[in-house]
Amino acid sequence: MMEANSWLKQTLFGMPSWKWLVLLAAFSLGLVFFSVFRLIAKKIKDMAYFQKTRVAFWHFYARQDIDRPLAWVFISLLWLFTLDALELPPKPEKYLLIPVKILLSVNLVRLVYLSMDVFGEQLRIYTAKTPSTLDDHLAPLAVKSGKVLVVVLGVLIVLQNLNVNVMSLLAGLGLGGLALALAAQDAAANLIGSVMILLDRPFSIGDAVKVNDVEGTVESIGFRSTRIRTYYNSLVTIPNSTMAKDKIDNMGLRPYRRVRQVLGLHYDTPPELIEHFCTRLRYLISQEPAVVKETIQVAFQEFADSTLNVLVNFHMSVFDINQELLLQQKIFCEILEAAKEMNVVFAYPTQTVYYMPDSAK
Repeated sequence: MMEANSWLKQTLFGMPSWKWLVLLAAFSLGLVFFSVFRLIAKKIKDMAYFQKTRVAFWHFYARQDIDRPLAWVFISLLWLFTLDALELPPKPEKYLLIPVKILLSVNLVRLVYLSMDVFGEQLRIYTAKTPSTLDDHLAPLAVKSGKVLVVVLGVLIVLQNLNVNVMSLLAGLGLGGLALALAAQDAAANLIGSVMILLDRPFSIGDAVKVNDVEGTVESIGFRSTRIRTYYNSLVTIPNSTMAKDKIDNMGLRPYRRVRQVLGLHYDTPPELIEHFCTRLRYLISQEPAVVKETIQVAFQEFADSTLNVLVNFHMSVFDINQELLLQQKIFCEILEAAKEMNVVFAYPTQTVYYMPDSAK
């Protein structure tokens, strides 16, 4: 017994042996109780998940994988309390506190990082109820910005726990700020472009747009670029700096869809038949409910090289490309039927060659 007491009082690496035993026991119990702490964390998640308010922050947060980082936070706090209660010498305490503080900091950052997704889910629900589409674009950008901020602050906290002078580090980084700014000028231009797009709102997600030679539907607006799904189903990524300065044709904001067609009639078509044919076409087009009646134009337009051209121009109140094509097809088929009934012949480009024999010269 006396030998055991004397051994416990002996100093090992500048610290009594009994304190080493307590530290070993605390470390072992922390690992053993890890599953217990995870079970407690899951119970907390269940309590938050089954609460009555299904749109509350804690309800969404309970869906995240937070039980493991929560368990590590509990264990880190247990180890910190043990280290503080033992009143260790400065050097052992310093080297033992660093990994525990890093473990605590990393898992706290993980919990805050996961909360950004929860804020994003709540913002999505809120913005879906508002008539404006601007907040629909700002919400994902705000979540991404929050995640970047959390990661940066987390790295700074970990460096601080490693006894790194963060202020001196930031001051040193300031010396290379000019070089970094020059290297990141494209990224900055794209970020400013994304802000200008969101403020000016030349288009929204889902709009049909044409930018230079790219034509398609806007799928997403990010920090750096805008993604457009083309009509041949490829995905084109355009930098926001380009989107902010180039001409954008937003076809999704058209109140009406225009149909313009020139019908070439045979030169043998008599004038009265042309007039009756134009009157018939005006009537057929006006019978379609989706056609804007005030915009219907059907008239003999010009004498072409091999045809008598009749202009057919009108607008349709449709907002989907498939509906537009189906209605246009229906009207064109009715035009063909009317021409067949009235014996109106459509011409095609022809040339007449006159041969003069030598005797006629």
